[in-house]
Formats: sequence, C-alpha cells, structure tokens
Amino acid sequence: MSLMPKHLPKTAALLKHKVQKPSRQTPLRQWCFFASLTIALLSGCQPAPTPSPTVTPTATATPTAATTIKDKAPEGILERVKARGKLICGVNGKLSGFSYVDEKGVWSGLDVDYCQAIAAAVLGDAKAVEFKPLLAKDRFTAIQSGEVDVLMRNTTRTLTRDVATNISFAPTTFFDGQGVMLRIGAKPNTATSSPSPATTASPTPTPTPSASPSPTSSPATDKDSGKQTPKTSEELAIALKELTDKKICVETGINATNLESTFKEANIAIETIILPDLDEVLNAYSKGDCEAISSEKSQLAAWRSKLPRPADHKILDLSLSREPLSPALVGNDDRWRDVVTWIIYATFYADELGINMNNYTIFKDTKNPEVARFLGTSDSLGIELGLAPDWTTQILKQVGNYSDIYNRNLAPLDIPRGLNRTWKQGGLLYSMPFR
Repeated sequence: MSLMPKHLPKTAALLKHKVQKPSRQTPLRQWCFFASLTIALLSGCQPAPTPSPTVTPTATATPTAATTIKDKAPEGILERVKARGKLICGVNGKLSGFSYVDEKGVWSGLDVDYCQAIAAAVLGDAKAVEFKPLLAKDRFTAIQSGEVDVLMRNTTRTLTRDVATNISFAPTTFFDGQGVMLRIGAKPNTATSSPSPATTASPTPTPTPSASPSPTSSPATDKDSGKQTPKTSEELAIALKELTDKKICVETGINATNLESTFKEANIAIETIILPDLDEVLNAYSKGDCEAISSEKSQLAAWRSKLPRPADHKILDLSLSREPLSPALVGNDDRWRDVVTWIIYATFYADELGINMNNYTIFKDTKNPEVARFLGTSDSLGIELGLAPDWTTQILKQVGNYSDIYNRNLAPLDIPRGLNRTWKQGGLLYSMPFR
C-alpha cells in the first residue's frame, strides 16, 4: 500500500514531465536564458540594502586629499623657503614703527622684526629676508597667489577676512585701535607752518636699542602699567574730559562714526570736522584748523614722529575701536601656519620668562626644566615644527623677545604699551604652552 497522498503522484509526474521536456525540446541556450531571467526577477524582489555611511564619496574624499597633501609636503612653504634660502615678506614700507625703509634702503619696524624672526628661526639668518612693499588692495592677493610667504602689513584680523578663501591668520602682534591725538603745544603759525606730514618724506626716527630689555624693566611698560582701558561711561568721560569742546578732525567713514558715537556715549560735547581722506585730515591738523585728530594709534604715532616738534602732540591712552594687527598667511598650508604661529609665541614666552637678546646666554646651562625645554637644551620641540633644535635661541640672539622688538621700534614713538603687555602684567600677549 502506498503512503503517498493521492494528489502527489500526479504532481510528481507533472514535474517530471516538465523537467524532462526542456531537455528534449528546448535548446540549452534558451534554458540558460530562462534560468538567468528567473534569478534576476527573484533578486529584484529583495529589499534594497541601506547604503553604508562609511562608503560615501564625502567620507573618502577628505583622507584622500590629506594624504595627497602629505605626500607633497616638500612643496609646502616651509620647504620652499628653505630651498630658496630667503623669506619673502609682504610689508607696508611707509609706516614708521612697523615697516619703514629709509633713503639708504635700511628697513626697520615691528613688522620688519617679525619677518626677521621667522628668517632666524627657519634659516638661521635674520637677514635672509626679501621685503616686498604692498598696497592695501593687493595684500591678500599676494598671499593667495604665493607672491609672498607671509604678510606683515598692519592688517586687522576680522571675521570676513578670516573666512576669506585661502587666507588664515597667525597670533596678533600688536593690539591697535582708533585713538585721538591732541595738540598740547602752541598752535602752529599758518604763515610759517611746515608742509603737511602727508606730503613730507622725512625719515623714520632712529630706533633706540634697548639697553637691557626685560618684561619688568620696559620704559613703556613702567609708564602705563597701572592704567586700565575705560570700561564704563563714567570712566570714558573722565578719559575724554580734556577733549571737551575741542575741534577734532577725522576721516569720513567708520572712524568718524566711532568718534561721534564714543563721545555721545560719554556725554561730552565736541566739534567734529569730517574730511574725505586722511591727507586732508592731516593737512587741516597741521595748519591748526583742528585741535585734535582721530585715526588708528599706530598711524597717529607714525605721523607724529615726522612733525617738527613731536612732544607738542599727545596720543591719549584709550581706544575707540579694536584693531588686532595680525600676520596673514595662505590658508591651505597648516604646517607653515604652525611655524609662524609658534615663532610669534616664542617672542611672547621669552618675555614671560625674562629671557631677552642681552641675557639669553646665561640660560644655556639652566636647571629650570621649563626654560631648558623652551631653549631646546633638553627637548627638541623645534623638530616637531621642522626647525632646528635651537630655533628659539636664534630668535633671541638675532631679534629678541617682544619687549626687545617693542622698545626698539615703538617706544621711541611714545606709543603706550597698553594692551600689548604680557598677560601677567594685565595685557593680552599670551603664549600657548611650550610642551
């Protein structure tokens, strides 16, 4: 007796018939076609797999680009400067105290010294610099195109500049701001007054090297170490009191707006004379048409240095705006930005440690681990940057710390040190840790 269900024999026979029939009547090529079609249809019925986030084009693009850049490291600016044997530094060239070239072709100024500090650290020779004067309208293009390696040209760091294509900034080297210069001497005689400083090409004052500069003995630091920037309307009113009812010349635009809003906040009456450009502002002040002038303090100090009697003009120790002057760099070379950043920090940190260009040799055998690490006698931090172990020593030996630079270039112009003191003295100069 068969145990197979009644319907199964017929089904089995039918299947047998269908399986055997193709082998006899259907060509093998057609059979393979039908089989492939069946598999494709069955596969199409499966749910679509969820794409993995780890295989998206965006995820793989970043490491690939990074690898490419790393592979091409010899083409970076650091290697380019080393191969060339000199640094190309974009500067102003006409701003006393910051970057100025005299009739003999001698360069001086805070920006000039920072160019030389980079050359000392990277090449071991502070004189291996080619200074390239740039107009304000050309400065960022010169960086982006590779025309200069670094821009040291009294440039304010702002949000819109920081996010500009292929532009980045190093730490601020001078905290500037719009200020006011007041005439405290006799009013000029119009008939005998000298030509306007705007059109007079007089040389920059001879820098006075610091005898023994240190963060605690800087003349500029001692003079204003107790002063604080006015914070309240009352403090501002006191600071501006000597300008009450004075005529103040100012250039149209943001400077005029800052001036008027500041005095309005302090509730002090002044008479503003707004002129179309700086040359006219300087001419009016030179002729005695106004008793004070307002512009960036660095500009005021540079201009005052060219007057017949600089002592007759006083730059007030206050700021009507924030103008952090910072070196600009190309934005796609992180290694070069690190190099310039830490060279600037080295001048700040040496100031904190009390190491300057006149006493650095006595620290050669120091037992202080912090100082030894900084000078490269215990740890070779410079190797991390692609520099020689004694890179900080070269900076100190050939250029100095921040106080050396400031005293040599800006102290003779009687610019108050103010915010440009170290953080330990209430200023804004602060180095990241050297470790």
